[in-house]
Amino acid sequence: MTWRIRVAAIVAAMLAVFAVPASAQPTSPADPAVAHLRAELESGPPSSYAVVSADGKVTTGAVGSDVTPQSPFLLGSLSKSFTAMAVMQLVEAGEVGLDTPITAYLPWFRTAGANDPITVRQLLNQTSGLPTEAGTVDLYEPETTLEQRVRALADVVPVSRPGTAFHYCNKNYATLGLMIEQVSGQSYADYLKAHVLAPLGMNRTFTNLADARRAGLIEGSAVLFGLNVPRETPDFPGARPDGYLVSTAEDLSHYLTFQMTGAYRGARPLSAESLRLMHRAAVPTGDDHAIDGIDHYGFGWGTGTLHGQPVVQHDGDLTRYHANLGYLPDQRVGLVVLTSRNPVLLDNGAPFHHTLAILAGAPAPEIGNGFWLTYGVLDGAALLVLAAMVLATRRQIRRARKLPDLLRDKGFRRVAVRPLVGHLLAAAALYGAVFVGVGTLSYGGWLPVDVAFETLPDFTVLVLAGTAFLVVRGVTWFALASRRPAARHSRPAQTPPARAVGEAHPVR
Repeated sequence: MTWRIRVAAIVAAMLAVFAVPASAQPTSPADPAVAHLRAELESGPPSSYAVVSADGKVTTGAVGSDVTPQSPFLLGSLSKSFTAMAVMQLVEAGEVGLDTPITAYLPWFRTAGANDPITVRQLLNQTSGLPTEAGTVDLYEPETTLEQRVRALADVVPVSRPGTAFHYCNKNYATLGLMIEQVSGQSYADYLKAHVLAPLGMNRTFTNLADARRAGLIEGSAVLFGLNVPRETPDFPGARPDGYLVSTAEDLSHYLTFQMTGAYRGARPLSAESLRLMHRAAVPTGDDHAIDGIDHYGFGWGTGTLHGQPVVQHDGDLTRYHANLGYLPDQRVGLVVLTSRNPVLLDNGAPFHHTLAILAGAPAPEIGNGFWLTYGVLDGAALLVLAAMVLATRRQIRRARKLPDLLRDKGFRRVAVRPLVGHLLAAAALYGAVFVGVGTLSYGGWLPVDVAFETLPDFTVLVLAGTAFLVVRGVTWFALASRRPAARHSRPAQTPPARAVGEAHPVR
């Protein structure tokens, strides 16, 4: 028997040797997608993620110092699906009707339009007729309460009749959040904790930033000419139902498991039929591209196709956070990605969409250098603008030495007044094009400078610097010309030549 023992020992040793490299090979179909996701996230801001399979397998991870899958991030509009879920619970309880006008629960609710009844269903699927800009005008006024935000709709004219067209508007979900409070008799936060978060074991999901910060909230950052600038986000309780919930990748894996399977560890806080309604492609989104990668909208979720596979998803955007959550029904796999930076110039949802496409069977795309390319171009443009300012200033200094001659030859109006007017008009045009033109297109009105600085700080700095330079250059030149002695006189009058005695005057 000794030789058998020796052979067995040799075989066991060989198995042990070969077992090491074997264990390093992918053990799940999701592993290549996860590897690609990590590679994309590594060059970006602090982030966390979770990949969820319907069989219960969950893969979580994070990049960045002191970041874990348990680290809280702001969710932005991912909050809307939580609000939709709470509404559907009240529908199942018989306390709310989907096709009941919202005025049955908020009797004072009105808009500035014809006041056609807006139903709960129309608020859920974003067909109330409220314009997108109505939901963004107060997002930088964190002192505004939820009720104040909804009452402000009395001054908003709908852009379509209720139920006829999709228009993504945060105020649809702010209104639903207020309805939840009125119907349940609880604050939105208390209702959500008791009826949604607790049953799903989401113990690190928060309804205020104070608690989230105590739990290690990852603070977001702005990007200024390619440099990360940490900025603390103010809390906004009045926007909780449509954009200010806080959660972690791990907690959202619980939520995603429930959304995909209808249960989480035996808990079923909403029926399968209600989940189907939430995820159903209820209305086409048409030309509204508020959410990337969808063509229909349900209740707090968008639907579309990805690499030929149906997808249910939503994204969330705040000035310093970006979040994505979605799943592939046919593949029965889902993904959440949370990041702490959201520059407007970049496709911040690319890691999520690329990874979900890989899970759907698409080949992995090459990982580009979009961040450095984009900000390289922007920084180059900034240097060109700065160089142009320096050259223009040097030219003005050289011309200032010739002011007396210029004033004598061309006159004060042409030398000083016209350049002043031209510079002021150019400054007004630059400022107006950005803060009035872009503001009107994006927000339906004047774009405040502080809002512009929050969303696109580097571009705002360039615009303000250019505007200030034009004003200062024009005023400085005018002031220099005004101080010259010749400035008080126009071009000297020409003295007619003296006539000889007896010379005849010309006939007129």
